[in-house]
Amino acid sequence: MDRLLVCGVLVLWPDAAEVLRDMIRDQRSDPNRVESPESAWRVFWAFLAIEVDGLEPNQAGREDGFEVSWGRPSWSDSLPSLSFCRHLTVDASAAWPAPTGHAPEHWKLSLDMVFRDQAAFADIGELNTQGSGVYHGRTGPAMADALREVLWEVEHLPTLQALWRSNPLWSTVSFGMRGLRSRPVENFDVQQMAAYNEWRARHG
Repeated sequence: MDRLLVCGVLVLWPDAAEVLRDMIRDQRSDPNRVESPESAWRVFWAFLAIEVDGLEPNQAGREDGFEVSWGRPSWSDSLPSLSFCRHLTVDASAAWPAPTGHAPEHWKLSLDMVFRDQAAFADIGELNTQGSGVYHGRTGPAMADALREVLWEVEHLPTLQALWRSNPLWSTVSFGMRGLRSRPVENFDVQQMAAYNEWRARHG
């Protein structure tokens, strides 16, 4: 990550996922098993302040955005999940030249957390909304307002309050082209797979 500045404010976009993992480790936590959404959110908030280099220009401010989503997606075996996501529109032409010309690529960097099912989470997949929506904008009061709005939703939905205070069974940082999600288990490294298999052995 030779473009990472000393103060940690600029990274090349392919390095963004590893930067987030390092920030989680700096808080003495494990990217594969974050302690709680509350502690992970503090890291993710700081991560949003880091500038990413190599984004596609001329996107009318929509080249960088974030969202928070929740529910029971298929990739979590329909267990309750909570994801902090950053959406990036990148210029990947230098790394992967397109045979038919250049087109921006939309990538999603996501900190996914999966939880043991319990009564307090029963309606997590049935709430009126399954996420905050994507907010685009990098700096200023508007972004601070958007971050506070996410916390407002958490504070006013009992199911999200319970989720926010819980310990995930496992977590993972994923990064790939935005589109249909595959189960992150398919892309786990050895350490993540060991944690997942241990959870499977204990909880079925």
